[in-house]
Amino acid sequence: MHNHHKLYLSHMLTSWVDRSFEFASYLLISRVYTASLLQSSIYGLVTTLSALLLSNQIGNWINILSRLNTYRVTLLSQKLSIIVSTVLFHYLANNNNGDSQHPSNALYAIIIVLGCTLKLSFIGNSIAIEKDWAVIISGGHLEALLPTMRRIDLICKTISPVFIGYLLTTAVPPLVATLVICAWTTVSAIVEYILVSQIHRDVPELHVRSPYTPPTTSSPTADDEQQQIQEEASVAVSLREYVHHKTFLITLSVGMLYINVLSFGGTMTSYLVLTGYSNGLLGIMKAVSGVMGVAGTYAMPLLAKRIGNVRTGLWSIWQLTLTLALVVIAIADNKQMDHTVSSVLLFGGMAASRLGLWMFDLAESLILQEYTSQSHITSITGWQYSMCNLFDLLQYVLTIVVSDPVMFVVPASIS
Repeated sequence: MHNHHKLYLSHMLTSWVDRSFEFASYLLISRVYTASLLQSSIYGLVTTLSALLLSNQIGNWINILSRLNTYRVTLLSQKLSIIVSTVLFHYLANNNNGDSQHPSNALYAIIIVLGCTLKLSFIGNSIAIEKDWAVIISGGHLEALLPTMRRIDLICKTISPVFIGYLLTTAVPPLVATLVICAWTTVSAIVEYILVSQIHRDVPELHVRSPYTPPTTSSPTADDEQQQIQEEASVAVSLREYVHHKTFLITLSVGMLYINVLSFGGTMTSYLVLTGYSNGLLGIMKAVSGVMGVAGTYAMPLLAKRIGNVRTGLWSIWQLTLTLALVVIAIADNKQMDHTVSSVLLFGGMAASRLGLWMFDLAESLILQEYTSQSHITSITGWQYSMCNLFDLLQYVLTIVVSDPVMFVVPASIS
């Protein structure tokens, strides 16, 4: 099997497990705590805060450890966090019945800590594979590899919620669902490790810790050589350097998108469950949104060839804004509006918005790769993750302050 294909398969397994549990965790929280958005918002708030505070350190840490050891740590942390969390959710749902007793609160606190570990591990894995391994394996040519990896991620986001939505319905016994999640996570970990180890063995450049630098056709100038010396001397990027970096504004733009609760993220999923929508329907609609996201990864390169990456990103932001306006209307007028019309605006608007969202995401990734040196890419990406998590944090602050589902129009409108 070609190394590109091994990378794709490994990325698919990682994305499937992560996206499955991302969706499942909030369904499981809603199963345990059935009266408020508070518990799901606290889970999202704390896990996001951990990413906000530590994402940049994760990006710097990747440049210190060997590539294979970095992967081993992130893989093991991810899979163990999911398995232990799933077992604890099962115990809470079937033994404590959502009571606010100390044993339940203590176990839920452990689940939150595991959620932080999972989020940081996934960030580390994503930065290492997408910003470092992928560049070396592709020889610096990410035009085909990066969109393919985005499509794989979106396909997993499309299919896995349907599977999880059915797995967590009343038709499947809770013990069976727990065992299936744990078994699949274990098998995935074994296969992922084998694939990545084979890639590491077959690509000698991955054995060298110094970041890969694409070859240049022109002779380096004195300034180029001096810049290279400075970059090699320190791969970490300070906050001040990040703010003055040429890609800061576009990473800020990406971060601002994360204050949005109008997606199939944890907060919106909990809200929809509490307002009466079934897990199966939510899984199907999340799949439809994933299809729109995949379409965005195909549309973006075609549009960028005509108008460039920057204008493509601007167009996609307007598309995202206009379609989400329909969702706000549906939430604001859901009492007076016909239920079918409201559902069409709600789910249709969220699904359509994924087209613009993923077009912008891909445009930003290509621009970031183009304007950031390879020695700084992991550190800059770490700062970007921190930026995203800062605004994501504000989303959970909104829904903690306004945790009553009846008042969900407030955070929706602010978004």
